[in-house]
Amino acid sequence: MNLEFGTRAIIALSWAREFSVPDSALQPDRAPVSLFVPSIGTDRVEVLHLGDHQVVRAPEQFLPLLRGAADQHFVDDRGLLGLLHASGLAPSIRSLGVDALTYLDSPFDIVDSENITVSTDVEDLAELREGTPRDDAASTELGGWDQCFVLFSDTRSEPVAGAGYWAPGGLLADTTVLTHPHLRGHGLGRYAAALAVDDALSEGLIPQARIKEGQDAANALATSLGFELVGSLMSLKLHDGA
Repeated sequence: MNLEFGTRAIIALSWAREFSVPDSALQPDRAPVSLFVPSIGTDRVEVLHLGDHQVVRAPEQFLPLLRGAADQHFVDDRGLLGLLHASGLAPSIRSLGVDALTYLDSPFDIVDSENITVSTDVEDLAELREGTPRDDAASTELGGWDQCFVLFSDTRSEPVAGAGYWAPGGLLADTTVLTHPHLRGHGLGRYAAALAVDDALSEGLIPQARIKEGQDAANALATSLGFELVGSLMSLKLHDGA
């Protein structure tokens, strides 16, 4: 499945606005660019790759170093960590990992089940997160929820799976899925994800799945749903070392 050009254009526009570069800078029909922008009021160094474009955002004092760095330092977090450590500018910095940025612009069929009840109450999603391992729950934590879908089976009183999205910029719907650890492999996460994706698309949003490096199960689910890889976001966090 290939994303439509218009979808890619909207994705590029959203990220351009997120990184405070011109709206047209990251469009898929433009020649590749490498941009360096200052971060304001944040303690992070971020590298966005979107198609063939690259944007590096960092505190002002890091920009001269980063502008002069070779391309290989922006390929993975180890290279960037090494550069910043060696410079002496950031003795205390750690990687927050690399997120694969994947997208979907077509809905898929949802086969209703008589054995599943669907709730849109965020408190039910919170209950599901409380009953899952900490790493899984953390991977589904968004800044807020615009919509969620939580599944209950007719044989269980607690939620078995859920999915939801958050669309702070009004263009992309950050989508996340969570399934009870003892009930994986039965299509419950896929069913919940289908509901969330369909709702986001109906609202004129483009579903986005940000998948942390090493989250193989999440990557497999996104691939099975038809999400397409468009770019990546690398994040490093400065701290005081205390």
